[in-house]
Amino acid sequence: MSARLRARTSESAWRYTLVSGAGVACALTGSFVAACASVDAHVNLDPEKTEVVVPEGDAGGADGADGFDSCTEGDCEFFPAECEPGALCPSGLFGADPSAGADWRTRLETIRARSATDAWLVGTVGMAAHFDGMEWKTVDVGTYESLKYVWPANGGELAFGSLDRVFTRGLGAGEGDPSPDGWAKRGKVTPPSGASRYVTAAWGRTGSSTMWVATMTEVWRINADGTTLTPTTGVPTSVCSSQPCKWLRGLDGASPNVVWGVGETGAAIRITGASGESPTVEVMNALTWSTLSGVWAVSDTEAWAVGARGLIIHNVGATFGWQVVEVPTHEHLYAVAGSSSSDVWAVGDKGVVLHYDGTMWSRVKVAGLARRRPELLSVWVPEPGKVWIGGQGVLLSLGGKR
Repeated sequence: MSARLRARTSESAWRYTLVSGAGVACALTGSFVAACASVDAHVNLDPEKTEVVVPEGDAGGADGADGFDSCTEGDCEFFPAECEPGALCPSGLFGADPSAGADWRTRLETIRARSATDAWLVGTVGMAAHFDGMEWKTVDVGTYESLKYVWPANGGELAFGSLDRVFTRGLGAGEGDPSPDGWAKRGKVTPPSGASRYVTAAWGRTGSSTMWVATMTEVWRINADGTTLTPTTGVPTSVCSSQPCKWLRGLDGASPNVVWGVGETGAAIRITGASGESPTVEVMNALTWSTLSGVWAVSDTEAWAVGARGLIIHNVGATFGWQVVEVPTHEHLYAVAGSSSSDVWAVGDKGVVLHYDGTMWSRVKVAGLARRRPELLSVWVPEPGKVWIGGQGVLLSLGGKR
């Protein structure tokens, strides 16, 4: 008997007890007979008859028992039951049911990779995992706190959810003994201005020594040189008080010199001279007042950004050159990434995945989720044909390839 069938059986038994009890109460209280007439039709008057009847399953149920896995959402064509060519399929970490693998309540917040054989992801309740080219394996970072950002830096990795506790591997000694997997707790990292510590976005170029961090009030940098973590000024509060670089929700760059940022109320900027001592901000017109949640830099002069209600915009280099692109969804989109200007992926609410092939955006099938339509929060494309997507209780890849 399946777990769902057992659950329904228990539920039926509970309902049976409740209804039977109600019938007895009606029989003993004559003044309420009229009110109980509708209940009496379901009362078991034979004390020897205690069989519980389980309702028959819906026709077409995938498991043949209760129809729980059948598609009734009106979007069945995008959510096939089985993995098929060209579809995204579950890839490690989470089992086929909630009792196997990682807990389905875990949110995978960020995926980043040095290559297709060296990738990292982090999520809620201290979730962290590494891909070595063969499989994803969970990693003990040494905390049960939620981790939201991970950076494959030069010489090691850095992860954190809060600036009060930053964790590193291979970037110097920490406080106390390292975790079984070599992660060290580094303690607090304080913004150079001492202003807001509430992080809204963070990004570091793979293999570099600098991570950009956005807070409510400014954008600054963490330099990981050798074994020390040094906060340095990026775009200070004095500039962000008049420029739209507060409350950024996404940061990305293709080189050390330019960082793209997007955020609330259609904020869109490009930070130039990003590797120097005094970066400057170019304010851009995103043609929207909607929140932009993610950005991916194709190059220093081209980027894609995504946001609320299926919004996707594209910039090809001009300060005011953003263009709103038509896409086949109105769901909120949270992340975007790609391998080239003709291989771009975007993900968001209700299991929506979109792909751009250089000509148009189209929906991508996501297999093996039954009726689940999880929130998808992160996407990473280390090379053409290799895509990882993480979200609420799910890790996806193309064709189930690891």
